[in-house]
Amino acid sequence: MIRRRRHEIILARLAERNAVEAEQLAREFDVDVVTIRRDLASLAGRGLLVRTHGGALPAPRGRVEFTFQQHHQAHEAEKAAIARQAAALVQPGMSISLDTGSTTLAVARRLAHVSRLRVLTSSLAIAAELCRCDNLELVLLGGTVRKDSPDMFGVLTEENLRRFRVNVAFIGVDAASPDGLFTTDANVARVSAAMIDGAQRSVVVADSSKFAATAFVRFAGWDRISDIITDDAASPDVRDWLARTGARTSFAVVEKPAI
Repeated sequence: MIRRRRHEIILARLAERNAVEAEQLAREFDVDVVTIRRDLASLAGRGLLVRTHGGALPAPRGRVEFTFQQHHQAHEAEKAAIARQAAALVQPGMSISLDTGSTTLAVARRLAHVSRLRVLTSSLAIAAELCRCDNLELVLLGGTVRKDSPDMFGVLTEENLRRFRVNVAFIGVDAASPDGLFTTDANVARVSAAMIDGAQRSVVVADSSKFAATAFVRFAGWDRISDIITDDAASPDVRDWLARTGARTSFAVVEKPAI
């Protein structure tokens, strides 16, 4: 097994167990303990874990990066298809807001070359993606940085959002059902709701797996949403109730990998 793959698995084990032992990893990878200690030292040097006697614990930054990377890589083709369709709604000179999440990050990457664009976001990942684009004006909303995700929340974020009006808000979700839009975090829910309040047009961008998911906090009903963009794997049952939401619904065609 190559070193890079071992590092990925070590971080995955830390995310699952919150601790790893060098001897156990050596048995799992069929390498000597010295090799594992070098791996742990390398990951510690990058700030992704904390060495302990005989093993390692996850560093806070490592947990955040690994979790976000997992979300980003899940349903990657579906998110790319959704992003292509979402970007077609954006014209030069528009103002938009981008919610936090891996799907809205995919949308952001499609907007990097749109001229005279104004972008509001609470996502540090999106800000990092767009900050070098000379053709757009980027507004990173202030607030408190979440411990487990690269985005911002809180009273300051919500108050700042109330100062702006945008043409289009692109909204991510952790789950969606006939009852509305849901997320796992009440702080994120308030920010997403404020983005919807400040937009002429609110567009939900969510891969089809979100329609089979559940989450803790409802932040909007379908009456607040103009458009839904998902992928073509949405089931007939989901398509049926989406048609009754009153929002324009698009099913982006996912490009199949060449065999």
